[in-house]
Amino acid sequence: MLNNDLEGYFEYKRRIMADRLSFTKTFLALERAVNIVQQRHTHITSNISNLDTPNYRAKDIDFKTALAKALESGHEINLVRTNPGHIDLRMNSAHRVEPFEEKGEWTGFNWVNIDKEMTRLIENNLVYRTAIETLLRKIAILREVIREGGR
Repeated sequence: MLNNDLEGYFEYKRRIMADRLSFTKTFLALERAVNIVQQRHTHITSNISNLDTPNYRAKDIDFKTALAKALESGHEINLVRTNPGHIDLRMNSAHRVEPFEEKGEWTGFNWVNIDKEMTRLIENNLVYRTAIETLLRKIAILREVIREGGR
């Protein structure tokens, strides 16, 4: 009986360790983070380009909430419809994040504050660079494991 308990415990620990070392989850999380950052970049640059548009309200994406939602959604397949005859499964809509209209200050012309938008652009760029750097380091680890395993 004790032997079965130990085997069960070691099997449990092995599965947990394999899950922690899983590159699939890390790559999935980084991919989704980069997708959200790219969408947020689009909205921030749109806000900046509409600086002279009367009554324009700035739009943004809450990165933390969007990432948490994307990671909870599981492993959807991201399909692209390359031919009008193909079935449209609308899988990409699961990865689109809806922006919200920001409640900013009225500038007398519109609701866009250029200083705030530039700060967001810099912050978003830092998140993007961090995610890409992490991804590159994970790939370097895999490359090293493959190189060492071939010896």
